[in-house]
Amino acid sequence: MKFKFLTVKKHCRAFKFWKDYHAFCCVMFICAFLFFIVFICSRWYAGCKANEFGDSAGFANGLFSALAFAGVIFAIVLQKTELVLQRKELKYTRNEIKAQKQEMETQNKTLRLQRFENTFFQMLNLQEEIVSNLRYTYTENRTEIIMSGAADGQTRTKKQDYIVIGRELFEYLFEKAIHPVSRTEDNRGGMRSTIECFQLEGYMDSNHPSYFDHYFRHLYHIIKFVKNTQLLDSDQERYEYTSIVRAQLSRYELVWLYYNGLSDYGKEKFKPLIEEYALLKNLRHELLVHVDLGENYSSKAFNRREDISNRL
Repeated sequence: MKFKFLTVKKHCRAFKFWKDYHAFCCVMFICAFLFFIVFICSRWYAGCKANEFGDSAGFANGLFSALAFAGVIFAIVLQKTELVLQRKELKYTRNEIKAQKQEMETQNKTLRLQRFENTFFQMLNLQEEIVSNLRYTYTENRTEIIMSGAADGQTRTKKQDYIVIGRELFEYLFEKAIHPVSRTEDNRGGMRSTIECFQLEGYMDSNHPSYFDHYFRHLYHIIKFVKNTQLLDSDQERYEYTSIVRAQLSRYELVWLYYNGLSDYGKEKFKPLIEEYALLKNLRHELLVHVDLGENYSSKAFNRREDISNRL
């Protein structure tokens, strides 16, 4: 765009110079021609009487007056042409400034978006590191058959340690883990069994959610950062970036997120964000202990049925 404006301005200046040059040449030619006529007439009238020579001088004065008037007219025409060209150049300059302003605004928006994305994706990487560093060790009795010696064919019990790491831990603690509940001395298998027996209070009394404390704190911090940032221009953009976060969550991460949002740990601050950005949209309802979703969350938490701009 800038090159286009400079080219137009260059052509305008060239046209102005070319037009003024031709006009100047015409005036000079006319002046030379008139001077020649006056010179010849003066020479011719030089041999005449004094009064006749005075008449010739009057004729010359009238001729030069007409020539001076023509010069004034020509100067006015040149000034008018100059004003027209100046107006065109001013218009092109304004358009150029406007284009530069728009380009600068676009660059500023790009820089703001880069700043946001640098922080956002660094936070996502940190969230993945938190998931990768999850560790849970448990011991189970293992029965072995003795294949040699006097006890050949007999069985023996041996304790063996197992380690669950990363995203597998979400499924293991919800479906299989054996853990105590503070309100009873019995051990229950998995968080599912605990919730079936003691409802949401069982979730609160269990020690297993504490394995994910760091995970949920940082996940909440990511969503809150997207919501409160001034580097994004619209709620639509905010929803799109939280959708990236949602896409990283496995099916059992969503199950734990569901119950965390209902617990005392998350219902005040995290649950409203879960609903606003539909973080449970991909939740598999059959994995829940109680499938009656309407009592616990707004429908917005499971499906973004209307545009965010209409909800705010």
